[in-house]
Amino acid sequence: MNSSELRKAACSYLGFYGEPTEEMIALVDSGMEEARALAHFRAVGKVFSAPLAFLEKEPYASFLAGCSSYALVAMTLGSEVERRIRALFLSDPVRGVVLDACASALVEAEGDAWEAQFGAARTYRFCPGYGGSDVRDVKEIFAALRPEKIGMELLESGLMAPQKSMAGIVGIGKTKLRSCGACMLREKCIFLKEGTRCFRSENN
Repeated sequence: MNSSELRKAACSYLGFYGEPTEEMIALVDSGMEEARALAHFRAVGKVFSAPLAFLEKEPYASFLAGCSSYALVAMTLGSEVERRIRALFLSDPVRGVVLDACASALVEAEGDAWEAQFGAARTYRFCPGYGGSDVRDVKEIFAALRPEKIGMELLESGLMAPQKSMAGIVGIGKTKLRSCGACMLREKCIFLKEGTRCFRSENN
């Protein structure tokens, strides 16, 4: 993802619609530069041919239908960027919010680039909590991958630490792009009401 695409993604996380002002561009570009400097992206993944038990239920079964195999993946930007965000929330909340959005955009982009190893015919990353799935299923991914070795931790709350971390499923052998159609938040989505979307689409 190039700089302009990262900027657009960060603006989406900030809930900003339309053409950004010069002030917004400068603020986001500065935040992205800081996020890049602080981030230490690490990832782990494993390809499976047979579905693990938790993937036999919906919506995972439908998501993986037609795939020849799939990969479980986990990734993180590390704890340094998270510590900086927390510090800024106290000293400069505006910059803290912007850095938080930039880090979210960055971990998505880094994850997408890293997943290219699974081939061109692959789905987007489907994470527990998407499409009505149970966020607690992330524990199954942790059990299979042990991402503690890259500095990730699953908290009792079900959230992951560091905060800018993701764990999900990538189908292999079938191309599937993100879509608003199956999103459980579709009826209340502020992005759709504004004629945009919360994610980057390869169709754009």
